[in-house]
Amino acid sequence: MKHLLLSLALFALQGGIQGQTVGTLLNTELAFDGYTLVDPMGTGNTHLINNCGEVINTWTSDFNSGGACYLLEDGSLARGCKVNGAFAGGGIGGRLERKNWDDDLIWVLDWADDERHHHHDFAWMPNGHVLVLAWELKTNEEAAAAGRVNPQLMWPESITEIAPEGSEGGTVVWEWHAWDHLVQNVDASLPHFGEPADHPHRLDVNFANVGGGGGPGSANSGDWMHANAVNYNPTLDQIAISARRFKEIWIIDHGTTTEEAAGPAGDILYRYGNPEAYGRGDAEDQVFFGQHDVQWIPDGHPQEGALVIYNNGAGRPGCECSTIDVWNPPLLKDGNYALEGDAPFGPETWSWTYPSTPNPGFFSSNISGVQPQPNGNFLICQGAGGRLFEVTQEGDMVWEYINPEGNFGVVSQGNNPQQNNVFRTYRYGPSFPGFEGRDMTPSEPLEGPDVWGCELYPSQDSTSALGPVLQASPAIQAFPNPAISRLTLSTPQPGTWDIYNNTGQLVFTRTTHHSSTLVDCASWPEGLYVVAFHPRRNDFAPSTLKVSISH
Repeated sequence: MKHLLLSLALFALQGGIQGQTVGTLLNTELAFDGYTLVDPMGTGNTHLINNCGEVINTWTSDFNSGGACYLLEDGSLARGCKVNGAFAGGGIGGRLERKNWDDDLIWVLDWADDERHHHHDFAWMPNGHVLVLAWELKTNEEAAAAGRVNPQLMWPESITEIAPEGSEGGTVVWEWHAWDHLVQNVDASLPHFGEPADHPHRLDVNFANVGGGGGPGSANSGDWMHANAVNYNPTLDQIAISARRFKEIWIIDHGTTTEEAAGPAGDILYRYGNPEAYGRGDAEDQVFFGQHDVQWIPDGHPQEGALVIYNNGAGRPGCECSTIDVWNPPLLKDGNYALEGDAPFGPETWSWTYPSTPNPGFFSSNISGVQPQPNGNFLICQGAGGRLFEVTQEGDMVWEYINPEGNFGVVSQGNNPQQNNVFRTYRYGPSFPGFEGRDMTPSEPLEGPDVWGCELYPSQDSTSALGPVLQASPAIQAFPNPAISRLTLSTPQPGTWDIYNNTGQLVFTRTTHHSSTLVDCASWPEGLYVVAFHPRRNDFAPSTLKVSISH
């Protein structure tokens, strides 16, 4: 068996002559087994891949990505598309397409004209309706009438619930407009006069600079709020919104009529991230920095009921670093949120964060997202650079993938992709209803044949077989990866560790009786190494993984 592992090590290190640069770089037993949507921003292609990067299905469009896309429970793909219109800003969408499993277009919504334009995100609801996030035009005159100092063209946010009909469009059944929920303290003769600190459930019309006209994202942007995510919680019947320019998330009540949503019942129920936006703090109290993708953590996860966000870290004091942050909002039994006296909304601390200490090695200034996994892990999309990876509750990386497809096509293994950004990603387990009756036979990875020997670890509800002879390999980990001077090897089983360099030479071996061992690699040459673990029990299969030494 050792000779076989040595052969695999040589094959893994030498098979990709130029080195492994794209596709699945890491897959362990601790990763959640499932199928991941990869939607490169500069193309019309969307791919469903397994944990080894092998393609299960592909959908195509005449339009580049316009933000988020999702699999629906009938196996169809709902995708935002980028279309030309009155705007030219970041996150531009304007069109939603729904395609069946066989890539046939079955429904389309065009939501872009001179006065409104869908962007970034949408949410498909359990009742089959869709919540559409969109900019809407407010003229200089309307801005002045609302109490905006130095009034200018503005594009605040709106959310519209649409019941799809036939193959195109649908009926508007509910609306919410941010412009209905303002406060201003500059002119008592104008509506909504008052101090923002006394009206924390309303939006200060004079907070945040929007420039002077032009489309959202342009040099003279009117993109006042720049919301980039909308998430629906059917249990609470509430909607969460990420507003990047306000450096906040907002939660609003969906359990209203359109008329009620335009009044006090549609005011902000809860907001978090930047108390300065409503006069109950200053810049030092800000905790969000260019954030994206707020969502509730579903039941069954260790942090169920909490909120999670990709905190991009753009402008973060001391470190341009991203973090994944989880916090528990002060939800009351009646669906409202606690707010004490003149204090800001709580809480004061995160309940979980990754990494525990921010570092520049994990950073995306824009786009990006995070999805809680049923096994307690978090699937992270580091959007700039198309890096997808999964971490455990302990912060250990257990899966990593680099999107090989960019604006100029798919690069082969050994080459570095260009402009391969991914707005967001989602993974779906083997029991997802949309997979029932589908051919889930994988084809080769996007970048070409796998020469690195990726191994799948199917979950118990998967139809894939583990093999008749050996039990699944015990989970092994090697971290940090890349390593600089020390490498920690970890496994739940006693056994022997072997490490091979890129010529197949054995550079380290040790038999352990404990869960982890420390390796001094400070003097090792930089490059790729293969770590092989031989469990003491002969009814378990050996395991291998790759590590990089970078001093």
